[in-house]
Amino acid sequence: MLFYGDEKMTEQSERIVLKDLDKFEFNEYLDSELEGDNISESCYTNFEDILVKTVIKTIHEVVEKDGWKLKYFEKNYSEKIFNAFMKNDEIKVLLSKKDNELKEMNKKVIIKLDFPEDEKKRIAKRYIDNILEAYGYLDLCIFVNLEEINVDTISEALSNEVYGLLSSEEIKNEFKDKIEDAIKIINDDIDIDDVVDEEEE
Repeated sequence: MLFYGDEKMTEQSERIVLKDLDKFEFNEYLDSELEGDNISESCYTNFEDILVKTVIKTIHEVVEKDGWKLKYFEKNYSEKIFNAFMKNDEIKVLLSKKDNELKEMNKKVIIKLDFPEDEKKRIAKRYIDNILEAYGYLDLCIFVNLEEINVDTISEALSNEVYGLLSSEEIKNEFKDKIEDAIKIINDDIDIDDVVDEEEE
């Protein structure tokens, strides 16, 4: 990954505001990460990485128009993007393209991540909703760190997973049934296919 440095700007900087993320893209990245963890029996999946990947994809889609291509992010871009999301702050990127004489032009774009709290909560809910169906990941990466396995302790752990964007009470109220199903499936070795069949009836 290239980084935004001390490049000379040939055009004035622009400002873009992002207020939401593509649900499909977010789910795609999350499903891919969970599948990789399931195969390798590891715990690489985390909210910050999925969010940053989705924001980067969104930035590409927004800024790469009229021949412009994203050239550099700022140094430590992953951390800066996540912090900008959490704090409604700004990040900078550098775009480039060739003019009619094939000379390179550069343009700085300031991107404001201005996500309403409701949208942040919706994103966190999508993450938790998917995690609660990834039973291998739950067992290996969440349950193993808990002294007790119950709705309260899991809700607290999941709240930490999404950096407090949802409180443990909000998670418990929203996902109590899914948490209880996950506990039964993991601890009692219930056949997952049976659970799916019951939900479809």
